[in-house]
Amino acid sequence: MNTKNNLEKLNGVIIGESDYKEYDKLLTVLTKEKGKINVYAFNVRRQNSKNIGKTRIFSFGVFELRENAEKYQLENIVLKKSFSELSEDYNNTCYASYFIELADYFGYENIESEDIYLLLYFTFNALIDGKVPVKLIRRIFELKMLQYQGEYKESDSLSSDNKTLAHAWDFILKTVPKKLYSFLLSDEIFELFDKEMSVEMRDKVNKKFKTIDEISA
Repeated sequence: MNTKNNLEKLNGVIIGESDYKEYDKLLTVLTKEKGKINVYAFNVRRQNSKNIGKTRIFSFGVFELRENAEKYQLENIVLKKSFSELSEDYNNTCYASYFIELADYFGYENIESEDIYLLLYFTFNALIDGKVPVKLIRRIFELKMLQYQGEYKESDSLSSDNKTLAHAWDFILKTVPKKLYSFLLSDEIFELFDKEMSVEMRDKVNKKFKTIDEISA
């Protein structure tokens, strides 16, 4: 986090956006340094705004903010990556939307969130890359999120005694986000993994996510 002349710079990703008044937006930003924050982006919907194309959901950047009366006001965004490609594929859009719903659910204010920030970044990259099936990406993401919340179980507590599943489970728990999406599973092993994660998410996440119903893959 950098501050200069009352300007605060935070690394973040937009996980929510809504129109606010005639030309403004209210953004929900998950930042590495301060967790989840709400940001008022004034006049960004005007055609001459320097930030008009930078305040879209999924966008990563350095957010230059001023805090006024305990509210963050956007001054500028130095865009790192917009992930606009996600919006070109309906299924990828649904999955990415689900992932930010989870990030919003688990995100807290004033709590450093670098792990989730990086997980979202490399998960979006994996979606666009297309080398790993989206169903597997989803289950890997969910397990890693549960781990970050301290709500996960070790491989020796799995309902299945399959060694390949246990090895994959351990790999996910021990691996940093950048290298997470580097393996595939056979249909048989993925079915075991999928069932295990269905139970985990049902038991440990007390919310119905609207984007789940939109996922068609």
